[in-house]
Amino acid sequence: MSLDKEETESSDEVADVEPTLPIPDNEFALYELISMVIIGLGLALPGVGYLLGHFTDYWAIWDIIDVNIVQPIIGEGGGDSSYNPVDTVAYGVLLVSFIVTLSAMLRKWGVPSDDRMLYSLLPWVLWAVFVEVHEDAALFAANVDSWFVSPIIHFQAAGWILLVGFLSLMQKRSDPMAEQPGLIRYYPAIIVIIAQIVLFYDFSAVEIIVIFIVSTPLFWYLFEAENTVFHNCFKSWGQLEKTIFITGSGSSVLALTSLLGFASERQAAGELILWPALIVLFVPILFVQTFRHRGLSAWETLTGQGEIPGILQDGVTLSQWEAFEGEEHEAHEVLVRRAAYANPIVLLAVYGQLVDGFASWMGVDIFGYSEKHVLSELVMQLGGGTDGGSGGGWAFLLVKCILAFVVVLFFAEWRFEKRQLHLRLLIVLGLLTVGLAPGLRDLGRLMLGV
Repeated sequence: MSLDKEETESSDEVADVEPTLPIPDNEFALYELISMVIIGLGLALPGVGYLLGHFTDYWAIWDIIDVNIVQPIIGEGGGDSSYNPVDTVAYGVLLVSFIVTLSAMLRKWGVPSDDRMLYSLLPWVLWAVFVEVHEDAALFAANVDSWFVSPIIHFQAAGWILLVGFLSLMQKRSDPMAEQPGLIRYYPAIIVIIAQIVLFYDFSAVEIIVIFIVSTPLFWYLFEAENTVFHNCFKSWGQLEKTIFITGSGSSVLALTSLLGFASERQAAGELILWPALIVLFVPILFVQTFRHRGLSAWETLTGQGEIPGILQDGVTLSQWEAFEGEEHEAHEVLVRRAAYANPIVLLAVYGQLVDGFASWMGVDIFGYSEKHVLSELVMQLGGGTDGGSGGGWAFLLVKCILAFVVVLFFAEWRFEKRQLHLRLLIVLGLLTVGLAPGLRDLGRLMLGV
């Protein structure tokens, strides 16, 4: 069923609703402008606070920022420090504002908005995990370890991705009609990986040569050789998406290579533990498969008709959709709600929340770690944990299971306009940032004992 047809059939029921036109893609909605202002204020406030103190001896603003944000970040870089109510609220507001702002800019720049763009960013989620575990294990030099603590690591990842996008854009503008052969198309990836080797890692010259000798033909085979599984999977991807994916994959392999050396040392010392991965990584798959089974039929029905469940047709606004009525419309909405249970990107977000829940539960209740996030610690205290964040991990796991279901309900009930496709992807990416990423980091710490 198409909404155009339904709008015609139900015109008597919605005739008294004033039609609204979608905002052009190159213009910003009010909520997007508000988010941009919040980002601007968030970036400017530390500088304003410090300058006020320096020139007028009014240090109150800077003292609040220093005690609640700056010092915890420095403490995290030097060891392990806890969050507090101030930085928890600040990071939450900035994360939401960053998602909305970036989605608006990506739309204005004409960046692809299909699900492939989200998948191209997944290696960068893994990269953030690997380098955070790297920092937890004190493997980075002291002058750069503070670059890899939360939330700085997420802004750093965004910076690398934007750099890759900029280099790819410059490459395309230099000769837009040229079809460059082989790995020459991926010179942005080579530049980024070399930069990371120089800035972050302590590889010897021999190790660097070996890395390039092994990785270059491997990546060429996976992405360029004809009739390989990877080539067939990625042949429909745009050059920007493939470059971001390959750069993130290369960066992740680089960080993982460094971690494997440390893991071998832990294994030799008898301190490497692998079995937590079986629970943290595979038990959530059972939940995901249950959800997928529930919505698979509806998902296949709608996608078979060329629809993206939850996305309104081009030219239809949210207010117009809310005014639609009729039995056909309601039947269609039932299918859309059920299809959310089998939506791959929704299931990815659900998986991330469950991984975080199981990893935190095991870390706190079995391995004796303590929780340092304010809201998580509060949940664990309600489950019988202590003020120091120890115990009560089962309550956090329960909340994460509930949250995973809430994520599905959100995508089942919310409808995105065509101009909000980037926002849809970045919401999922944000959920992975606060779900899958910390969960995998916790798992890495459990396995390596750091």
